[in-house]
Amino acid sequence: MKNNYTVKQCRDYMTRLLMRRSIIALCAGLLTIILSFYGIIAGIDKTVGVIGKNAFVSFIYFTMISNTIAALSATFTIPFAIEGIRKKRFTLPGWIAIMHYCSAVSLTIVMILVVGIMSWVSPEDAFGDFNIILHIFCPILILISFFQTESGHIYTLKEQLIGTAPFVIYMTVYLVEVIVIGEVNGGWRDIYYVKEFPYYGLSAVVLLVSVFGVGYAIRIIANRLTRVRTNKMFSFWTDGVDPLELGIEAYGLGVMTGKNSDKSNVRISYDILEYLAEKYRLDIDTLAKPFMKGLANGFNEKESKTK
Repeated sequence: MKNNYTVKQCRDYMTRLLMRRSIIALCAGLLTIILSFYGIIAGIDKTVGVIGKNAFVSFIYFTMISNTIAALSATFTIPFAIEGIRKKRFTLPGWIAIMHYCSAVSLTIVMILVVGIMSWVSPEDAFGDFNIILHIFCPILILISFFQTESGHIYTLKEQLIGTAPFVIYMTVYLVEVIVIGEVNGGWRDIYYVKEFPYYGLSAVVLLVSVFGVGYAIRIIANRLTRVRTNKMFSFWTDGVDPLELGIEAYGLGVMTGKNSDKSNVRISYDILEYLAEKYRLDIDTLAKPFMKGLANGFNEKESKTK
């Protein structure tokens, strides 16, 4: 079904959409940072003040490690969200998107382990005091943040393996410390009560498979949402548009980009140009040339205002 929107209406829609993406990313990032850092600081304080051990001991808990990853990924997202609000074009580097995915996978695993295992053995360790923030609130929030932050990134199987790597590495070290070395010989205490379950060797294999299942599910959902959002965004464009009008809009997009960017760090909206060229069966140069001309004029206009 064809729509009757003008090019200006389509452009305004996309501008509002990209602005909304930036605002959501900023709000979700700030909330994640606040809750994660609160939980991390509370955990360190308990380790030092109550248990009387070095602060670094608190990081033998995967909960602390995963929340640290979440806090860092959210912190790295903030500057790009602010830039997106200012430039009306939210983009996120691939390495930050992968880090965000990694934190979502890690914290989801934490929540599943706590609800599925720890809560049955020691409810106090699972939900008592600040633990409910680290074990429940932060995982839920990072999942909301991850799925709502529209980076446009499509996650691959290789990136899924990267996302599950922190837990796999931690689990390997944990099993060596707890089972092979043992607490009596200077190894770690069994803080996740692995030994409480019979056949814990088999349980480790089941857990490993489950971890990859969690990573796969989050990746598939995220990729599906990205494709749905992309199709919805571009379907807003009408089928009957004059190529000259598209060239004028490409020029305007270039001017806006130039006025809001530095020459040494400009982000070209090539994905938009490429899609429109394909949709309207145009040579990409038909849109790229007016865009680049507008970009140059936008730079010049910005420089003239600073003199």
